[in-house]
Amino acid sequence: MPPQDDLRGLAHAKLVRHRVLAAQAVPLPRDVLAVLVNDPSRSVRRVLAARTDVDAWDLLRPLANDPDLRTRQTLAANPSCPADLLLILVDDPHESVRWELPSHPQTDRRVRRKIIDSPDEDLRRLLAEEETLDRDTTEQLLLDPSEEVRESLAARTPFPDALARLLTSRSALVRAGVAQNPRTTPEQRHTLTRDRSARVRATLLKFVELDEEDLRLLAKDRSLNVRWWLATWPTTPREILELLLRDPNEDVSRQANVTLRHHHA
Repeated sequence: MPPQDDLRGLAHAKLVRHRVLAAQAVPLPRDVLAVLVNDPSRSVRRVLAARTDVDAWDLLRPLANDPDLRTRQTLAANPSCPADLLLILVDDPHESVRWELPSHPQTDRRVRRKIIDSPDEDLRRLLAEEETLDRDTTEQLLLDPSEEVRESLAARTPFPDALARLLTSRSALVRAGVAQNPRTTPEQRHTLTRDRSARVRATLLKFVELDEEDLRLLAKDRSLNVRWWLATWPTTPREILELLLRDPNEDVSRQANVTLRHHHA
């Protein structure tokens, strides 16, 4: 890197490319960083937002409210960006910035708490999709007003008690989320094969293995959609497909025949 006096000169240079060089310097002294963070060129500020070796993150706080969208996007995607700045970015006006945060490696309980309180339903849903959520965050998401958020939580939560509560939801969408979760017990899957919603029963077929008793029950399901999915699914056992060959609906029996031929191929 250039000598510090030269670096300070670059930070005040007229040409943007010289100030970009200053922003790329390693190490970058605090006083130079303090100048560059307010640089009129977004190119300079974007370089700062991308740096992962910064010690003085407090000086980069203005970047979390930068008028340049790509600067904020770069900051949100920076794996070293600390939680104190992520807390600001949760309220960012642009979704591309906010949606980086649920999976950000520096996201802590404070950031997750703010995401839970956010009016952005998609942001909360992305948080619910994280499979490493702590119990406290899970408990709060169980109360989310959005069915889509609770569905995402139901499909991924590792906590048996949370899964059991979601199974009793009045929302078919949420129960369909439970049907996607590979951590369901055989008893829960047995319950889901008898769910009042065809959507739930059909979803179950696509995501988990069922025992023969449950498959035989679904082969006689009152929903054409459920029987058709069972006839289509490549993991459906041959004996169940042979039952579906006699289905009163021609589409189901025809599809069972096609799938059975693939079994023999």
